Amino acid sequence: MTDLWLGVDVGTTAIKAAAYESNGRIVSVAERATEVSRPAPGYSEQDMGAVWRAVADCLKELTGRCAGRRFRSLGLCGQGDGFWAVDKDGRPAHAAMLWNDTRASADLEALVASGAAASVGHGCHTSLWAGTSAVLWRWLRDAAPEAAARTAHVVTCADWIGLCLTGSLATDRSNGTIPFTDFSTGAYGAAVRALGCDDLAHRLVPPRRAGEVLGEITAEAARATGLPQGLPVSVATLDLAAMIVGMGLDRPGQAMMIMGTTAVVNILTDRVAPQDMPVGASVLHPTSEAIIRVFAPTTGAAAFDWFASLLSTTGDKEAVAELSALAGAVPPGANGVTFMPYLNGERAPFVSADLRAAFHGMSSATTKADLARAVMEGTALSLRHCCEAEGGLADAPVQLTGGGSRSDVWCQIIADVVGRPVVTNSAFDQGLWGAACFGAAATGLGSPIELARREETTRLYEPDPDRRRRYDLVWRRYEMLSHGMRALHEQLKSLSEKD
Repeated sequence: MTDLWLGVDVGTTAIKAAAYESNGRIVSVAERATEVSRPAPGYSEQDMGAVWRAVADCLKELTGRCAGRRFRSLGLCGQGDGFWAVDKDGRPAHAAMLWNDTRASADLEALVASGAAASVGHGCHTSLWAGTSAVLWRWLRDAAPEAAARTAHVVTCADWIGLCLTGSLATDRSNGTIPFTDFSTGAYGAAVRALGCDDLAHRLVPPRRAGEVLGEITAEAARATGLPQGLPVSVATLDLAAMIVGMGLDRPGQAMMIMGTTAVVNILTDRVAPQDMPVGASVLHPTSEAIIRVFAPTTGAAAFDWFASLLSTTGDKEAVAELSALAGAVPPGANGVTFMPYLNGERAPFVSADLRAAFHGMSSATTKADLARAVMEGTALSLRHCCEAEGGLADAPVQLTGGGSRSDVWCQIIADVVGRPVVTNSAFDQGLWGAACFGAAATGLGSPIELARREETTRLYEPDPDRRRRYDLVWRRYEMLSHGMRALHEQLKSLSEKD
């Protein structure tokens, strides 16, 4: 029997661990839910000790299932950004404040208005947001000075788990990117001072390459997890970066999209143009010199689930499948209906938290099939909106994953709308697999990208030239409606403020 590679993905609401054979075959998977607490408006926190205990329980279940098999390595990935602080003894200095925490929004607005936030745009080509370490450190320093004084190091979620497992502390290039990294040097740059975080500088952990050895499982961690003491653990990375490596992407021009509950567009590039307020975010690739441009529209496959729930009291999969089939019979353009997918506001390729969704172009002849098609098209058009904001896609196939990639109708719509071949595969564990490959690479087996290659069942959706031309017209309609909705929204806000 071959040795098993272990991968752990520490998400915001769930933790997953998997054991793999070297060919990528999953031997076993374990999962635990995690709790996000919101003790006050805008707060989004996790108990760092509870997250570690959930990871340990998950690993203990996994190792129990794999009794008799030998483990070679462990790789880690997890949610990024936020503020995970530890004291000089490696214990939590404060509850973890997550990437989606908005308690410091007022301070963020002041940083933007003063021009200080522009340093992040010019350094790592990302627009600063409230859930980054810089803004949250400023809040902690003012609101909880004792916790700030105890803080010896600031890390990310996966780094914290690596510390619990090995007693060693590190962060990788991807996790260390936002908000302080200067892409021209690859090190922390002028944003530290510009954001008033000089006193945080010595608490930041210098970035390393994922795939290097972080340390070995300690005796204490071995007792908690069932893992063998001395098992090598690699430097942890960002969950998105692990997914990209798990899909074998490391070169400029490659792209992948996620049509999950929310949607994500990831475009690999070798150049960015510094600007005060960039669109989207940028992350250093964990293994290559590529830069990952990240755009995350607020609404993805959840839009279709929402629409199905309006028409079905049960909201079951059969209702979703029935609507999908109906949508497939409707021609491109949904008989003139356009869905603007801003059910929960928008964050890419523009930010408008309180903008709302709409159907445009309905008439007495509009059917539920038209509306279903329009919802699918609207989410696909939002992906194109992100691509257009980045200057378009290279002439290469786009990899697609997430729940929406299970729908043939939706996949074909996306291919026709973005005008590029779309490739899906049967695997939905790319992040876990990528993490496992980082762990294996740390033991000298090869590069993570090389190790990530595995046989998968893929499907190719080629854009149809005629449908593509028709969707170019639909895209222009969508673009005009989006611009008009935002302008009207601002006017209505101004009117309500006067009332």
